[in-house]
Amino acid sequence: MRRRRKYDFYIALFLTVFTVGYFVYNHMSGESRGIEKYSAALEAYKASDYEKAYEEFGAVPSSSSLKSPALFRQARCATNMDKKELAIKKYNRIVNSKAKSSIAPISEYNMANLMFEIKDKRAKRHFKRIIKKYPTSDYAVASQYYLGLIEVLNPPKTEKWLIKSKNRALIYFKKYLEEAPDGRFALKAIDEIKKLNLPLTNYDNLLIAKSYYANGEYLKARDYLFKTTLVESWSDFAKNEYRLGNKEKANYYAEMGLKDHAANTANKDVYEVIDNYVASFPTRKEGITKLNNLGLKSTGADYAAYLNCNEVVASDFKEACYRTLYEKYPNGQFSADSLYNLFITKYLQKKYYDAQRLGFLHLKKFPNVNSSPAVTYYMGKIAFKLKHYESANDYYKQVVAKYPDSYYAYRANFNMYKDDGLFPFLELNVKPVVFPYKKSLDNNLVVKLAHLKDYDLVSELCKNDKFIQSWIAYQKKNYTMSAVLARNGMEEMEIKPSFEDLRWRLVYPTHYYDIVDKVKGDNNPIILQAIIKEESHFNPYAKSAVGASGLMQLMPATYNEVVKKHNLPADFNAETANITAGSLYYSGLKRMLGNKDLYTIAAYNGGIGSVTNWFSKLIYNDIDEFVEQIPYPETKNYVKKVLRSYWVYGNVY
Repeated sequence: MRRRRKYDFYIALFLTVFTVGYFVYNHMSGESRGIEKYSAALEAYKASDYEKAYEEFGAVPSSSSLKSPALFRQARCATNMDKKELAIKKYNRIVNSKAKSSIAPISEYNMANLMFEIKDKRAKRHFKRIIKKYPTSDYAVASQYYLGLIEVLNPPKTEKWLIKSKNRALIYFKKYLEEAPDGRFALKAIDEIKKLNLPLTNYDNLLIAKSYYANGEYLKARDYLFKTTLVESWSDFAKNEYRLGNKEKANYYAEMGLKDHAANTANKDVYEVIDNYVASFPTRKEGITKLNNLGLKSTGADYAAYLNCNEVVASDFKEACYRTLYEKYPNGQFSADSLYNLFITKYLQKKYYDAQRLGFLHLKKFPNVNSSPAVTYYMGKIAFKLKHYESANDYYKQVVAKYPDSYYAYRANFNMYKDDGLFPFLELNVKPVVFPYKKSLDNNLVVKLAHLKDYDLVSELCKNDKFIQSWIAYQKKNYTMSAVLARNGMEEMEIKPSFEDLRWRLVYPTHYYDIVDKVKGDNNPIILQAIIKEESHFNPYAKSAVGASGLMQLMPATYNEVVKKHNLPADFNAETANITAGSLYYSGLKRMLGNKDLYTIAAYNGGIGSVTNWFSKLIYNDIDEFVEQIPYPETKNYVKKVLRSYWVYGNVY
């Protein structure tokens, strides 16, 4: 009996192991075959051989995680072959699948679109379901437009129900314009609203005007603005007239609105009008003076005062200006920056206890604003000057930990480890840009599609992920767009990842570093790389308003002078020539400035004459005090941006 039980046990164990093994093998085999078939199908799809692609996608096993995207691609193939009913069936399989994936929303949206095209009444139900299931998605926004069209294209026969249908259509079109004033259907939605021939409210006309404005149709926007009241629309009138080039009329609306109606207008609209107003004058200073003479009392008064304080040169007057601004608007949008300016003024005056008191207040009241890294860093310097060395290091560590990609992290690191020198990084260990996530996204589906180079589907599934969009732009060799998208994505992150994170390579790519390293001469190549990033964002065709061009943004006269002086070869390509000339120009500036890179970076932007003039006019004891007192805001920010890029490049590579 015991032998029988033992025998049964081994039989059961064998069957279990066999079943599990078979399942694992079948799954792994299915996954392997799925990748093979999907890859071959994608090549056929890209070659526009949709019949072959359809068959190949159909051969992806059901056990593969690529089955849903294969069905999606089959639907696309069927659509391209004008087999809409077949495409609908494929999309429907994804939508009704128990294994939900991120492909479901776009599949249902595409299916509803095809149903709409073939006049299938089920389209309405699916568009409504999309709005309910995915309310914050772009598909939900677009569904509003299609629901409006369905009401228009299927009018009831009786007058009573026709009016109700028209009103429903108007509501759908308005919802679309509210969500996407510059969307791909915006102008079509406006045309449909006109065809409804319904009476429009002041709000309706303003909504249409805003949409025309967002789409660059400024004359049409003006027509609809005239159908609104100035109390609600003054800022839109002003912005629209600026776009039309009518500065006098724009300034009339701006002055009238800022004085009488700003209190009921959104801050961002008021600030945009103010920026346009100031820019309309021959000089910025003249515009700010005129703005402050308006005697603003409500929204915008704080911004006008803030702009005025930024223009003040004399230290004593500047301090008084920021103090008045902070005391008058202690919780306003510019209070953090005003308090920071008071803080840094006291620091530069060597009134360290006063500065420390203001620093404590700033860090408590504004724990994470643009000026927080600077305040934290200088609190460390103050602690050091007061011989609180442990506290100083704590502040420096906070800067490096909380704001690792900031200029002040670079400075804090230097103060903690001065043995490494001001510029510790001498060369880059170039690493390739790869897909920005190691960990799985949607159960590895997006990662797999990325490795299979299905960029279009990855882009569609990850519309709102700037790093993935950046990576796709990089794969398509649109390096400037890639760098800008990644930069914006990183700026939006409150907590920054470690420098080992793959996303940093997209923000700080090594385009043209091979050229930089060859023509660097006696320069630090990482500084040149940082200059290229900040000057042109890797666009070899970049051209500034004043005529500077190329990767290193050289003025034509400067470029020609360097080429002639150094007898550069004529067979250089544009990128090599520009970087070579930029490197030589930088070397020349550096020799004239005692081989000091920090001063050279300032001179590259502000001119060597300005920098040598600052040596005699500014009172400073160290590099920090020099940088903070650079009179040109653009040059001061430029120095900080280049040194920040140098710091991050060194850490990432």
